[in-house]
Amino acid sequence: MKALLPVLLLSLVSITAIWAKGGLPINDLCPVDGKAGRVIYRVFSDKGTIIFCCATCMDSYQQNPGHYTIKPKTEK
Repeated sequence: MKALLPVLLLSLVSITAIWAKGGLPINDLCPVDGKAGRVIYRVFSDKGTIIFCCATCMDSYQQNPGHYTIKPKTEK
């Protein structure tokens, strides 16, 4: 039980930091590759928080953001 406490605490801190900085991501899929996005690869823009599948895609987007289309999350 003591081993789980630090992991849970870190998870809570990470989630809180994401919400505090830019809110929840506006997309599910990476705008560069079309793969599932991961919250650790994110960019904060005027549109909101945009997530990517990897650091390479995130860098590509930052170099030319107008080239990529952001598809909003689909409601389930």
